[in-house]
Amino acid sequence: MSNPTSIRERIAKYLVIKGISRYRFYKETGLSNGFLDKPGSINSDNCEKICYCYPDINPEWLLTGKGEMLKNNEQMEVPKNMSVEVLLQKILELSAENTLLKKENETLRSITGTVNKVIHIPIDEDDAVDSMAAEPSPSKE
Repeated sequence: MSNPTSIRERIAKYLVIKGISRYRFYKETGLSNGFLDKPGSINSDNCEKICYCYPDINPEWLLTGKGEMLKNNEQMEVPKNMSVEVLLQKILELSAENTLLKKENETLRSITGTVNKVIHIPIDEDDAVDSMAAEPSPSKE
């Protein structure tokens, strides 16, 4: 891997140099497990995700293999500002998703409560004990 020829190879080299595990890379970028092992080219959205997650990586090096792998401090100023914007956007997206999930969770709880009432399933342990005590025990003959 001394002279990586593909973007995926360059990403792998960057991860080794920075001591970043593939698991951590997948988690931070949101890319699927095995992404680095897949054949073929990488779309621009994925390259953008990588550059936003790792602002010290030189995009020219990532795309072409030319230049230095890492940016110098002067080059990193703009991406830091962009990273804040990306993080704010991500927060907004996650907040919206969280709101939707809360509504869905509330709906599911309501449905579960209705189903439990219809089929008379006790909702908590106290109800279960009460319902078992109310049932007549089988007579031994």
